Amino acid sequence: FTGDTKYLKAAQRVANYFLACLPEDYVAHWDFRADESLDNEPRDTSAAACAASGLIDLAAALPGNEGALYRRAAERMLLSLTQHYGTWDQPEHQAILREGTGHKPAGQNVNVSLIYGDYYYVEALAKLIGWKQRIF
Repeated sequence: FTGDTKYLKAAQRVANYFLACLPEDYVAHWDFRADESLDNEPRDTSAAACAASGLIDLAAALPGNEGALYRRAAERMLLSLTQHYGTWDQPEHQAILREGTGHKPAGQNVNVSLIYGDYYYVEALAKLIGWKQRIF
């Protein structure tokens, strides 16, 4: 957004690291330093939703195939969130996504719905269907 390419390159490096650390279903564990060999480490759907929204913006700032890589990753994250972490079959549930993690070391907000996860999930979907307004 600044037009300074050093920030764009930094965003790409962060995005590349994030994508390289994702498990097969593209939904991040609560901490990349967690022992991923233990399949019981909680996921963080809010992190995936936020990252997907940012990846869509990053894709829009890059030309051609370079941007398409980030857009495809965002689409894959959103598809996984929709198929595996949504509350579609729980009409009594008050949120969209399950399995968010707020602060695992303190035992707070682990494997719960987080309002900011729902926000970024909806924001990312809106961006995919052409929403151009941004809140910043």
